[in-house]
Amino acid sequence: MSRLTSMSPAALRAVFAPESSDTLIVLLTLSGSNLQDNIRLADNYTKRLYETDEEIAYGVTSQGLDYYFLPFSLSLPTEDDAAPRAQITLNDVSRRILPQVRRLTTAPSIAIKLVLASNPNYVEVDFGEFLLANISYSGESITGELTLESLEMEPFPCDSFTPSYFPGLF
Repeated sequence: MSRLTSMSPAALRAVFAPESSDTLIVLLTLSGSNLQDNIRLADNYTKRLYETDEEIAYGVTSQGLDYYFLPFSLSLPTEDDAAPRAQITLNDVSRRILPQVRRLTTAPSIAIKLVLASNPNYVEVDFGEFLLANISYSGESITGELTLESLEMEPFPCDSFTPSYFPGLF
């Protein structure tokens, strides 16, 4: 099933119209055992989240959660039969995320959602959770590959048909 069939007409207009008053915003949630808190990012902003003497933070509030604006590029997975893969590059020039990425020992999960700027509480498309693998970083960006957990190497069937496990067969 195509993701386009689940999107609202307003979201389809925002995607395909040459000019639109609305914008489709990508929301990311990074979570993992090594992260202190979940990291919530948006590729655009709709409002000012907070302001201090040192900084001003912009972002999106969706379903009661604040997603901070951080420019990133994301190549979404295709809908062919292959295992879904996507590339992501976070432009972390403020170096807020990099210290947490350096401490990672396991692959964090990344949830991807698409919302409209006019209605950020309604999720147009939810891609589910990916794993962030092959992470590399420089002074200005963090790059990684989003993959799904591979079940190719898992044994099937999971049990061996031996007399100790299945005495009724022998």
